[in-house]
Amino acid sequence: MPKLVSGFSLIEVIVSIFIMSVILLLFQALVRSSVLVRTSKDQGIALAVVRNELETLRANGYAALPASGSFSDSLLGTLPPATTATLSVSVLNAQTKQVSASVVWREPGAAASSTVSLSTLITQNGGLP
Repeated sequence: MPKLVSGFSLIEVIVSIFIMSVILLLFQALVRSSVLVRTSKDQGIALAVVRNELETLRANGYAALPASGSFSDSLLGTLPPATTATLSVSVLNAQTKQVSASVVWREPGAAASSTVSLSTLITQNGGLP
């Protein structure tokens, strides 16, 4: 009479461990990709904010340049809370000012903050110095 053996064979255990590890690796890749997508989206928004601010300042001209400080944009509300947008205007020479705009934010759960910055020169006569 054959003896009935109950339980799992070694092959079945190894195959199930392999399948579980593949599933865990796929889940980890999904989590990491969602973080990268969110970070990339926020960088794109910050770049649009900074670019819009510099284009507006260029369009208004040299005489209308504001003092350094913070600025606002409707898109800043789509970035994480406590996002700051700053503008730095410095005199390069008698007819040229350097304008730098930056947006700084921190992703939820991130240790370091992210920054997007752009600079341009604006002259009195509208061309390059």
